[in-house]
Amino acid sequence: MDNQAILRFEGATKRFGDFVAVDHVDFEVHNKEIVSIIGENGAGKSTFCKMLTGVYSIDDGDMYFEGKKVSYKNTTESMKAGISMVYQERNLVGMLTGAQNICLGHEPGKGILSEQKAYERAVEIRERLHLKIPLDVPVEELGAGEQQLIEIMRSFYNNPKVLILDEPTASLGEGEVEPFLKFIKEIRNEMDIAVIFISHKIEELFAISDRIVVLTDGRNTLTDKVENLTQVKVITAMLRTGKSYGRVEVVKKDFEQLPVLLDVDKIKYDGREHHLKFQIHKGEVVGFYGLVGSGRTECAESLFGLRKSEKSFQFNGENITKANTRDMIEKGLIMTPEKRSNGIFKSLSLVDNICNLFLKKKLAGRGIGIVSRGKSREFSNQILKDNDVKYYSSAQAISGLSGGNIQKIIIGRSIAIENIHVLILDEPTNGIDVGAKFEIYQKIRQLTDHKEESKRIGILFISSEIDELLNVCDKIYVFADGNIIQGFDRQEFDKQDILSVAVRGKRTDE
Repeated sequence: MDNQAILRFEGATKRFGDFVAVDHVDFEVHNKEIVSIIGENGAGKSTFCKMLTGVYSIDDGDMYFEGKKVSYKNTTESMKAGISMVYQERNLVGMLTGAQNICLGHEPGKGILSEQKAYERAVEIRERLHLKIPLDVPVEELGAGEQQLIEIMRSFYNNPKVLILDEPTASLGEGEVEPFLKFIKEIRNEMDIAVIFISHKIEELFAISDRIVVLTDGRNTLTDKVENLTQVKVITAMLRTGKSYGRVEVVKKDFEQLPVLLDVDKIKYDGREHHLKFQIHKGEVVGFYGLVGSGRTECAESLFGLRKSEKSFQFNGENITKANTRDMIEKGLIMTPEKRSNGIFKSLSLVDNICNLFLKKKLAGRGIGIVSRGKSREFSNQILKDNDVKYYSSAQAISGLSGGNIQKIIIGRSIAIENIHVLILDEPTNGIDVGAKFEIYQKIRQLTDHKEESKRIGILFISSEIDELLNVCDKIYVFADGNIIQGFDRQEFDKQDILSVAVRGKRTDE
């Protein structure tokens, strides 16, 4: 390893308004070194890498590359300098061959001759990396592991000096991970390159890294050589401290004596069977936790009918084998989306956004297909009042509200559905301030702890923040690789245990 770092950050800071995403981080990577970055969801890993590649500007601090102070305005500049990044999301054109994808954007001239030159250039890169991936077939015909290697081959088009890999094994099968990690170590050993490896899978980090960096709430809480670390030390450094969410009162209940609203075991979707053994009782808040790509949202979407699947689960005493979203809403199950933008019509008024679920049953006018504007306004005003939404006119566009108030509307209109039994909330507090979060926590508990038992519902709360799940939930299930791997009752809640299960991807008793 060279003594001088090829890439170095001093006090790197990135702000979005009042929110500090990356907070005075010191970081360096040397030639022929693999430095891995790990952290909880939202710890600042992706933002940090986007600062390295010029996607985001640096608000405070300095960046040095090959000993010189630099500032990249975009990815084109950083790539020309020698920094390449392979993102977690596939960025390949399925119908194009491997060679065409590798040279995409760098095609030498036009016509048949250029196609041949592009193929030859792709072959050069393949041989340099000692790979045997076919380059003359559409990449959509290749497996996940081969597609990932095509992405890496493309990143080598400009002979990078620093290669950043963002969750590169997230979509690989079990048998593909070990050969891939071996390949990355071979690159490190044989070529003049530094590797920054981002992963949630702690065992991978210990298998591949020279050093490990932990980011927690945008800060560097641990940096050390891998031989000086243990998994417990890394997990402990990942734990968030100083977070204030506002404590809510959780009423203790004997759920064994309460009706089961949702009973799930196994469901097949996305081409394979998923083990999802869990229940939701009347008046219970069940949390889903897991790291990026663990499969929480996919499970919820399959229950709600948004994801094509072969179902067989019990909902409110009924066996569900095939249903679409409309059917599930009619039966009393509704889901709010992870992205608020997917749950609203930005240019429409508060009235229109609230009433779009109730046009037939509650708001019909005298004529067929006619909506009563008077009923709509009255109904909307009641929803806005009941959910304490801050607004100046029900006729204003919903896009003019804060994120917290938009979320209150989405939740408020959802629970106004007749005969609602289970409400699925997917990241309902994402991107909103602490005060608005606390109001949502209170609303969740009000819905499950209502004085009138007949008005209590069950709630499935999906969140990337352990602290809020510990605050609000009666039970938490941890996901990994699309399956539920362990459940924790409230009396068993332990932040480090839950995070450890999520990071290791297996039960604590294994």
